[in-house]
Order: sequence, then structure tokens, then C-alpha cells
Amino acid sequence: MTMYTYGCFIKTIRYMKRGDKMIRDRGNIKWTAMMLPEHVKLLREWQEQDQYVKKPELDEWALQELSEQLQLAYNQKSEVELKVWEEKQVYKVTGVIAKLNTSNAKLYFEDGRAFPFQSIYGISIDVAE
Repeated sequence: MTMYTYGCFIKTIRYMKRGDKMIRDRGNIKWTAMMLPEHVKLLREWQEQDQYVKKPELDEWALQELSEQLQLAYNQKSEVELKVWEEKQVYKVTGVIAKLNTSNAKLYFEDGRAFPFQSIYGISIDVAE
């Protein structure tokens, strides 16, 4: 064992004897002082991209069932909860369908919000008793 290695070993033993506390890891926080701002920006963008949701693909049967449920909710003027995919995120929106416009492929709620048919991939109808 060289003198340098032996000295590092002794320092480690002294540190371990003195410290009764557990070492707390702070993740990336401890390294941000040594990172360039461009690196920090890229890391934040990378974390945001991890939260992106891929657009769900519906088969022909699911599209047919979704279409029937939308038509039923529109005719009954029931309140619905839609699952909508927009900007790489999934949202749940509720409202009463005011208009189904097939010419521009959009669904309109009574409060004025509009959603394209391509972004809707789920529906649940609230049945009023």
C-alpha cells in the first residue's frame, strides 16, 4: 500500500468514526453550481419530455362506440366527461355537448369550448336520475 493510498484510507476511517449521521444525497442540486446554464435548460426540457404522453390510437370498433356515445349524450343533453389528448398531455374535461359539427370535425360544449374529434379518445356519460 503506497503512502498516498494509506493516507486516504486513514482519512476515510476518521471521517467514518466522526460522522454518526447518514449522508444525504441531494440529486442534481449539488451539481448545478458546476453546470452551465445551457445544461440546466436541457435537463429541465428532458424531464418535461419524460412526462409526455403518446397519443392513444383507437381501432375501428372503439371509434364506432365513441361516436355512438357522443351522439347519445348530444341527443339526451347529458353531462359528459371526455378524455382529451392535447399538446402531448391527457386532460379530462366535463360539460354538456351543445353541437357536433361534422364539417370541421369539432365538438362544442355549451360554455363555448371546442375539441377536435381526433383529440377525443374516451367518454363517460353522467346519467341524471
